[in-house]
Amino acid sequence: MAKLKIKKNDIWIDMTPMSDVMVLLLTFFMLSANFVKNEVVKVMTPQSRTEVKVPSTATLDITIDTLGRVFIGTDKVVTMEYALDTLLSKEFSKYKDALGDSKKNADLRATFKAQTQLGIPMEQLAAYLGATHEQQSKQLKEGGLPLDSVIEIPNPNREEGKDVYSEFQLWVKAMKNGYKKWYRDLERKKDKGEPIEVDLATTPNKLEICIKADKNTPYGTFKRVISELQDINESRYKLLTQYKKEE
Repeated sequence: MAKLKIKKNDIWIDMTPMSDVMVLLLTFFMLSANFVKNEVVKVMTPQSRTEVKVPSTATLDITIDTLGRVFIGTDKVVTMEYALDTLLSKEFSKYKDALGDSKKNADLRATFKAQTQLGIPMEQLAAYLGATHEQQSKQLKEGGLPLDSVIEIPNPNREEGKDVYSEFQLWVKAMKNGYKKWYRDLERKKDKGEPIEVDLATTPNKLEICIKADKNTPYGTFKRVISELQDINESRYKLLTQYKKEE
């Protein structure tokens, strides 16, 4: 008796729908994720048992390393740009030719926009932005925003006739004012019915200062930073620590 041969059919699965789903999921996670900032200085913060979440946006980050060097940064590039232009138009106008908003400075300003932390005195900033990556790393090892610099600004309303700030204080003030300007501009656009890139209902209207110091940071430097902030009426800030679980 002859055997019956069963015809085998090739199995074919259409993977197109699955590919579409994977692309959509990848796009969603890329757009919704908060990426870790590429910080210039890495610090090991002390531990505490207080569990309070720090906002992922709208923060003015102040970092103090083990050598007492101070770096600042924020997640809004437009805030940093505004701060730079404000300082160049006033307190540091002598550096405007090297760092101002002109075509000849386009490359330097593009490098500035890519910075996540600032820790170079203004007088060295142009040279730093024009240096190679290796040269920049070397400069940062000896960097840090000056806390002891003295910058005098005329003020007829004071008995001394002037205000005295450090470079660190000027950057803090300029960045906070820059964020306020950015937020007000968005409010004006919204009032006019123009499209804006963020939801103002969930966007803070001011920068929140967050201080992150290494557990081996000299106490004198940490105290100096706090004093510098208090001198410019910035008494509200968060101290970042690692959460320590109870044993």
